[in-house]
Parts: sequence; structure tokens; C-alpha cells
Amino acid sequence: MLPLPKDAATFEFFARFVLSGFMIIWVRSAFVMGDRPRLAEMAVEAVILSLLNQLAFLLATSAFSLFTLPSVPPRLLLLLEVLVLPALLGTAFGLSLMRGWNRAVLRRLSMPIQNPIRRAHDFAFLQNATERFVIVTYADGTRVHGFYGQNSLAANDAGRSDLYLERLYDIDDEGQWYEQKPPRSGLLSLTGARSIEFLELKEANDG
Repeated sequence: MLPLPKDAATFEFFARFVLSGFMIIWVRSAFVMGDRPRLAEMAVEAVILSLLNQLAFLLATSAFSLFTLPSVPPRLLLLLEVLVLPALLGTAFGLSLMRGWNRAVLRRLSMPIQNPIRRAHDFAFLQNATERFVIVTYADGTRVHGFYGQNSLAANDAGRSDLYLERLYDIDDEGQWYEQKPPRSGLLSLTGARSIEFLELKEANDG
């Protein structure tokens, strides 16, 4: 548990140098699915990000000071500093991690690259979330064909792996997919799954 500030001055210090960093982490995590570290594990990172936020805020205020602008109330300025700017930075960091923009920079610096998503399952179903057809093959040879769309869901829990497919399909002798009648959805346990294949919509239509 973090100690709670007891007066306004302490709260402002806490908000600027701790809370803003946690705000960046919270917004960034919305773009990067996976296991979130514990609060204590994020404390040092939150302070570092808060300092980075302070640097960005100082640069922004210095740039705006060159123009004649109406004065901003101190409380509104504090909210911009500890909520709005960290949200923008968290969004930028989240997009960078999600789309791999930071990897080129890390490669140039010869630094190790670690994907922030801890499980390939999370990346396949949540991070790279697009509508597609799915083939789940189990160790005993059983195959399940389905459609993973906006109404489907993959469990984001390291303790279990299950998958809800909004439509299930059968396959005819020529390998063509056709929807089961009556239409069915399905909840699949991925325990014992040997492989999961993904077919993009265009690829499936061509095939």
C-alpha cells in the first residue's frame, strides 16, 4: 500500500512524482495485454515515468510561454500535469509497444528486446485482435472449426486458457466450411490443445 498524503502540498508532490507515473502505466497497459506486475514492482518505474512526465510538462509549458495565452487556474494546471499529459504519454508508449515501434530503436542501440506480452496466447487473441477463422486441434486429433469475431472471447488468465467462439462450422468432403444448423457458438477449453491455426477472412474466402 502506498502512503496517503495528509495535506495539499504533500498531495501535489505525490501526484506529480508518483501518481502521474502510475497513470502512464495504467493507460499503457490498456494497449498491452498480459499479466500486470504487482504494485510494489511498478513503484520504481512509476517514479521514473513521473520524472519523464515532469520533463515533458516543463518542455510543454516552456513552449507555450512563448505565446500570449490566458492564465490557467492552478488546479486545472495540476490536472493537466498529472492526468491529461500522463494519459497522452501512456497512449504513445502503449501504441509504441503494441506496434513494435520501439524495437527498431532498441536494435540500433544493441539492447535486448523483450515483448511486453508474456504469453503467445494473449498476443494471438487479444493484442492482435482481428476477425478470423480458427482451427483448434487437440492431442487426440479432434478438430474444432470456428469464427473468432467481435463477440468472441479468449481468457486472459494465466491460470486457465479457454476460448469462446461465436460461430462453429463443419467441413464437407471438399474442405469447404459451412455453418452448423441450427447456428451454434462454443466454449472451448484449450487444455490438451496441440495447435491453434488462424485463417484471415480473405484467405478463407479464397480457399
